[in-house]
Amino acid sequence: MMCRVERQATMKALFVMLCLFATIALSQQSGEFTPLFDGKSLQGWTPVNTTPSTFTVKDGAIHVEGNSGWLRYDKQYTNFDMRVEFRFLTDNADSGVFVRAVGDAIFLRGWPGSSYQVQARDMTRNQTTNPIFIGNVYRHGQRGATDTSFDSAAALQAAKKTGDWQVLEIEVRGDRLTARLNGAPVLSAGNLANPSGFVGLQGEAGIVQYRSIQVREIR
Repeated sequence: MMCRVERQATMKALFVMLCLFATIALSQQSGEFTPLFDGKSLQGWTPVNTTPSTFTVKDGAIHVEGNSGWLRYDKQYTNFDMRVEFRFLTDNADSGVFVRAVGDAIFLRGWPGSSYQVQARDMTRNQTTNPIFIGNVYRHGQRGATDTSFDSAAALQAAKKTGDWQVLEIEVRGDRLTARLNGAPVLSAGNLANPSGFVGLQGEAGIVQYRSIQVREIR
């Protein structure tokens, strides 16, 4: 009788341990998103190759008004999910979200030379491919991202007009990068060369605001 009770207790303990391990593994794989912007300051961020007026905080958002440099978050990431809320305050405004930016070289106007940028460009007035569409990937002096599929029709349909808040969701896994614009899948790119790097925001043209920037690391 005691042996059966002991076996039952052992099995129960083993079941609890398995559940605990599964919970830990799940939390490591799909943990909570961490906000990178506190809505009040640029704490945790470093302006690089730019002027003090390019990246400021206005009305609870990161206000981007300048044509050079980038705003780099101080932590590097490998595999992660990223959610960014942004809006354009001027027609044809142009910015972008850098991922896996090494930042050890300069590519044109103070932008990180070894990086990948997911484009954030207002499509209200200019709906041509020059410059590239919103949601597409731009290689800043970097190899890789050659196995790329971009749905320009979906991006154009999903893009909102000047002044409206939009959501860009970016996933980086191994050597692949995917992006969704306002819920619509628009980008899939492979063969990324950088295994890890910084995330950041680009200063290029017009006025752009970012009010929420969140990252969830994938281990």
